[in-house]
Amino acid sequence: MSNSLFILILGLALLPLLLWAYRVLPREEWQIIAALPTRKSETTDGSWHGTNLTYYGALLATGSLFGAMIFFLLLASLGVPMWGIIGLLLGVMGCSTAAAKLLAMAVEKKRNTFTVGGAAIIGLLSMPPAVAVYNGLALRWDVPPVSLIPVLGALAVAYLLGEGIGRLACLSFGCCYGKPLSELGPKARRFFTPFAATFHGATKKIAYASGLAGVEVVPIQAITSLLSVTFGLSAMYLFLEGHFRTAFLLAGIFALAWRILSEYFRADYRGEGKFSAYQQMALLGVGYCSLLGLYGGNSSGSQTNLGAGFAALWNPASLLFFQALWLLLFIYTGFSSVTGATLSFHVRQEKI
Repeated sequence: MSNSLFILILGLALLPLLLWAYRVLPREEWQIIAALPTRKSETTDGSWHGTNLTYYGALLATGSLFGAMIFFLLLASLGVPMWGIIGLLLGVMGCSTAAAKLLAMAVEKKRNTFTVGGAAIIGLLSMPPAVAVYNGLALRWDVPPVSLIPVLGALAVAYLLGEGIGRLACLSFGCCYGKPLSELGPKARRFFTPFAATFHGATKKIAYASGLAGVEVVPIQAITSLLSVTFGLSAMYLFLEGHFRTAFLLAGIFALAWRILSEYFRADYRGEGKFSAYQQMALLGVGYCSLLGLYGGNSSGSQTNLGAGFAALWNPASLLFFQALWLLLFIYTGFSSVTGATLSFHVRQEKI
């Protein structure tokens, strides 16, 4: 299969899924997957307190998994061994996941929050030392080392495509929401009106945090998702064609620059100041990406083999790893800490 055909097939597969998700996920019924009874209520009606499992967690875990699989595929196509790819993945994802929660808590002063933008910055910062550790082990075990730029290119592509799927979680939960159309100027309002998002349900964040349930808002989550997938697929094609530096700069700089721009259309709280802490981090990240692109080493001589990447991906060990990764991510993000449930059980009369 040619690189261009693979990108085309992947894009055609993702497009209907995304368009369907943009339309249905803001509905009330697309927030809670299930509720698990945890302890019996103190009341006399026999009800139970419950913990909610959310589509937010399932979609975020799926987006992260998709990005991880893309990262694996791209590096495997360069001949990087499975243990090296998994080691890089676990190291960077571990740092990013932990730091993203801590950064969000520091900026927003809230306990139950998470920043995808912060995770991207931490991942970008942690990859060069992770590659240095890998190359040290590769030298000891007589395995070819890997250049930094192709790894960064794979990371940036994986992040954008994972963001494209993971941002759907925000549509389900109603977080990271856009400004009401009524607050925009006439031209912007006219432009966004055909695509406006309207969220329903009292447990959506947009409802209890800003009182905007049922109000037409800028569909910033959907726009971010669509642009991320579009630029991610474009950068992925460049990567597979051997243009690693260009792929990294396109994906990395777009992701960070869009974070700066998109916040001007958002209405959710992102810390104090007109230019938020997340925007400041993204601006520094743009400069850091540019420096890495210019001075991050030589990537010439590396060639991709998409068939080898698929062969490594379609392996029992890697498939089991990805299944376990999804489950761990869902456990981490899928148990709601901001909503609760009251459950009651009864016997159906016709079954007596």
